Amino acid sequence: MVTFAEALQNNAVRHVIVDAVQLSAALSPSAREQVGMHLLGMVLSLCAGMANAIAFAQFHVYVSNVSGPCTAIGLRTEKEQKGGVPTPVELLVCFIFGAVLAGMIIPGNTIKLGQARYELVLFLVAVMELACWCHELRYPQMLAAAMGLQNAMITSWSGAVMRTTHITGTATDLGSALGRIISRCIRRRCQLGEYSNEDWDQHMAVRKKFVLMTCLLISCIAGCVVGAAGYRAFKLHSLLIPAGLTGILGAMHVLYCIIHCEEVAEEKMAEHIMRHSTSSSTMPHDLVDDPEKMAQLEQIIQTPAMQFIRQISCKKARL
Repeated sequence: MVTFAEALQNNAVRHVIVDAVQLSAALSPSAREQVGMHLLGMVLSLCAGMANAIAFAQFHVYVSNVSGPCTAIGLRTEKEQKGGVPTPVELLVCFIFGAVLAGMIIPGNTIKLGQARYELVLFLVAVMELACWCHELRYPQMLAAAMGLQNAMITSWSGAVMRTTHITGTATDLGSALGRIISRCIRRRCQLGEYSNEDWDQHMAVRKKFVLMTCLLISCIAGCVVGAAGYRAFKLHSLLIPAGLTGILGAMHVLYCIIHCEEVAEEKMAEHIMRHSTSSSTMPHDLVDDPEKMAQLEQIIQTPAMQFIRQISCKKARL
């Protein structure tokens, strides 16, 4: 039987563990974190939908994704769409610039609230939207940069589980999750008693993902409706709504870090231990020789990752 420390000696095992931990933490958080995740994702999806609808109403371009600008580049090059080529190119570059800025502020993926300067990113998104409002919505490039910044931030926080500025990936994840639920239900003849413990754990994880993706999809559509109605009623002032909501989220993250400062510090240390252990080419001796640190690391690795390690251990034991 291979021990936990010995399993981590394998580079491929370590990378799979990191991916499994991020997915597990994103889909199986505590009740408080689950509420926070859904609230943050839904509000940001709502804001992105509003910003995209306002941008299209004002400029007839999409700013919350890069598919629209890329398509516009091709159409405008061949004179199949009105307008010049530089505008969609600028939108594409600005979206990427926003993502680059997020990468500079958030150096790596995290799996807990308070582990990175998310409030700084949220405030910057709000400032960019306010800057666009101050210039009377003359520069859609500011909104494109804000959307790139926002999407990169939420991707880093959720381990790429959530995207809030476009719904293609969300709709794909929703559909695949629903397909797995239906397939498993058919195989088990729609009887809960036929589910093994492993099947039930997988079913619950997929169901949580399905619920989360549904919430994000509905929020984005609602944001588009609200954005269109707001633009009709308030014109350029409608952009103050997503900017204000994003700023409030940033303030809430600051408040969370202040209230739960000790808990955030402990989680940051635990995550640092896990990342140090799983990124090194060999397990550090101070960790292997310290039972307390090993126990702390094992507590971080939640059920899906531990099941993977057990499977690897059994396979190696049979070889």
